[in-house]
Amino acid sequence: MAKIIPPKKIVYLIGAGATHAEAMYQGGHTVNLLMKDSDQHGEGVCSRVLRNVDIPKRLNFQKENEIDIEKLISLLGSSSNARYRKIAEDLRANYYKVILSLLAKTGVLAKPELAMGILEMHKVQNFQNIETLSGLIILNHDSLFPIASQKIYGGVNLGFKFNSISYRYVPYEDGKEKNPLIIKLYGSFDWRNGIPINIVRLNSRSKYRNDMLWIPPSILKESRDYPYNKLMGMAYELLAKRCDILRVIGCSLNQNDWNIISLLFNSQYNQLFSKGTCFRIELIIDHKVGVRIQKDCSYLQNIIPIGFLSDGYFGHYKGDEKEGKEEELPKTSESNNPFMYWLKIKTNFHVKRNEIDIKNCKILKKIAEG
Repeated sequence: MAKIIPPKKIVYLIGAGATHAEAMYQGGHTVNLLMKDSDQHGEGVCSRVLRNVDIPKRLNFQKENEIDIEKLISLLGSSSNARYRKIAEDLRANYYKVILSLLAKTGVLAKPELAMGILEMHKVQNFQNIETLSGLIILNHDSLFPIASQKIYGGVNLGFKFNSISYRYVPYEDGKEKNPLIIKLYGSFDWRNGIPINIVRLNSRSKYRNDMLWIPPSILKESRDYPYNKLMGMAYELLAKRCDILRVIGCSLNQNDWNIISLLFNSQYNQLFSKGTCFRIELIIDHKVGVRIQKDCSYLQNIIPIGFLSDGYFGHYKGDEKEGKEEELPKTSESNNPFMYWLKIKTNFHVKRNEIDIKNCKILKKIAEG
């Protein structure tokens, strides 16, 4: 009798690069939603934020695109100088305005198709014999995955009760979600303080408000208060108890993500001591960045850069390993969008194995055949 192999439990960790990938996919190639300036994508978020904030010349900053905005906000915000603290608040407010204007410009607030594609893939009944979606941990302040969940599942499961006229609340039951669990670890631009929390719909006219529930860019992203303490605990339990594979999309796990690295370390070693094995980390980001993470985060287990993934062919990302050369991809190559390219290749991989039927998956079909 053939041994029945249980489906892999999947968790996604979503960073800013995933939102940038959405913009690229929808044609916003000139819009850079990443922090740093880029020859390919233009001016980054950092330069845009700094341009509209009055910073004293005595601070003597060098090239704007080399400034780490999260470090800058942290340093100014913790200063004993009231003027510096005011500058930190101005930077936070302008960060909100810059991100929102770019999101509105790209059109992703109306239809985030890559996010919808992931949820469509995991909604396919036959595919659930291969993989089950345990949940998503979102580091961004945008609302792309809640919007995607509303469109694909007809509701949103944030792990807590909320009021909204834009989203249908889906009660959370541990391990029994009818809708995928979406943990927005740092809050959101569209959350408003209240009991329960009120959630509005972001649009180009949304204003910066003092009652927003979000953790602004900073080095130390404190999660001591509600709802962040609850969300961090839920993320830890999700990874420790219900994760075989963590897919990291658009997050470079750099030194500003120390709390996330700590979360991954502790949840992996919880599994290791309780089960003897721990979840695999698949990096759906630039291959060179993935190799750097593999080296710098050697205390994490089972890290696999995109070039070594096996649900389809991604080997061209590695280049010629024997010669120590990486393939230079043309700027127009779809491989330059790792999120979209991974979803396309993975979908076609499972379609060929009769594990996904995309006839009734409008968005996923578009991505797979694009």
